[in-house]
Amino acid sequence: NGGIACWGFNNYGQLGDGTTVLRTAPVAVSGLTGVMALSLGSGGQGCALKSDGSAACWGDNSSGGQIGDGTSVKRPAPTLVSGGAIFWK
Repeated sequence: NGGIACWGFNNYGQLGDGTTVLRTAPVAVSGLTGVMALSLGSGGQGCALKSDGSAACWGDNSSGGQIGDGTSVKRPAPTLVSGGAIFWK
């Protein structure tokens, strides 16, 4: 279904499972399907490009809006970038 799973440290919500709980086994990134590409940042965030052309990011967002949602709020679950802008089709 194009979903992804992550594990490890999760202090910034960088696993995207909606929590900040350390995970020693893979957990699904919440509500994410149709993933075509994935990028994980060393600063505690992840982004996925979806098959519909949208992008969603999650994790630390405190250093200038790494998530791309116009805020500096930590996002422990995937959040659409720029209000759902289409990045490719």
